[in-house]
Amino acid sequence: MRSMLAILSLAIALPAAAGDWYASVYGGVNFDNVIDVAFVESQTGAVVGGTVGRATPVPGLRIEADLSFRRNDVELFGGVINADHTTTALMANAVYDIDVDGDPVKPYLLLGVGYAQTEATFENVSLLKLEASDIAYQAGAGLQTTVWPGARLGVGYRFFQGPKVEVLGTELSDGTNHSVIGSLSFDL
Repeated sequence: MRSMLAILSLAIALPAAAGDWYASVYGGVNFDNVIDVAFVESQTGAVVGGTVGRATPVPGLRIEADLSFRRNDVELFGGVINADHTTTALMANAVYDIDVDGDPVKPYLLLGVGYAQTEATFENVSLLKLEASDIAYQAGAGLQTTVWPGARLGVGYRFFQGPKVEVLGTELSDGTNHSVIGSLSFDL
């Protein structure tokens, strides 16, 4: 948490120029890594999120705050028991845009650290809700292209490591997620 606050403080303290700030929204499919046993099956889920960030004086480097929500359904015993597995995360990301001369498509790399809360609510079992909160991190890569001045469309991949979820001493999810996302960014 201290690392995230330090990164965000640094971003705010850096000198700003016009067009340095941006906001984005993203969404896509999420794959949750649950225990690998015959009676547990995770369904493809969704991820949605938004960022606010700014360019830094270092060419190609951006710093951003990232709020995201992931949701997957998990079936146990062929759907006899269903769990709603959600994770909410607040991350501080460092994003490096790779300059490719003359190419309208720009690749980027992303690293982030922050805090996440995960919940697993069992729909067919009354009063069973599991929660875990902990430090989280993510890494990603993608492509962005300008669609009009000040607006960019992107596609990307994110690996996310959040808190583990355990039920009766058995790990239901190790906290890892893989997401394929589409994004829309605007200069502020």
